[in-house]
Amino acid sequence: MSQFTAPAVGGRSEATAYQFLDTLAYVRVAGDETNGRQSVVEMHLRAGHAPPMHIHEDADETIHVIDGEVTAHTAETAHTVPAGNTVVLPRGEQHSLVADEQSVVLVTTAPAGFDEFVTAVGEQTDDETVPTSPPSEEAIGRVNDLAADHQIEIVGPPPAGHEE
Repeated sequence: MSQFTAPAVGGRSEATAYQFLDTLAYVRVAGDETNGRQSVVEMHLRAGHAPPMHIHEDADETIHVIDGEVTAHTAETAHTVPAGNTVVLPRGEQHSLVADEQSVVLVTTAPAGFDEFVTAVGEQTDDETVPTSPPSEEAIGRVNDLAADHQIEIVGPPPAGHEE
C-alpha cells in the first residue's frame, strides 16, 4: 500500500460497476488509495434490499443516504434514515440495513475493507440497472463463503419481516 499523503478522489465514471447481492455498487475510493484508512462505496439498493444481520469486526461503517430511505437495524433498535441523513454503525455491533424504497447510499468504512468485500463477492457488470429481485442463492453463498475472510461475521437472517 502507498502512504496516504494526498487527497483520494473517486467518481463513478472511473469506477467499475458490480452487482453485489441485489445492489449495483461502485467503489468510489478504494482502501489502497488511503493506505487502508477508509474506503467509499456507492450503492444503489433495490426496494426491499436487506442483508443478513452481521458484524464488522474491525471497521466502523458510515452510511449516508443520497436518495430514498433506509432503516438501520441493530440488535435492539431500528432507525429510519431518509435522504440527506447519515447513520454511523460501530464496529463489533450487529446490524443490517433495509431499503424502504429504492435508494442510493454512500458506505464508508474505517478502516477500509468493505470495498474489497464488494469486489470479491460482487460480479462486474456492464448493465448499470439496479436489480429488481432478491439476490440469487449463488450470490448469498459467496457472501457466506467470503465474509469471514473480510472480518465480517454473519450472525442472523435479515431483520424480521424482510427475509427474501
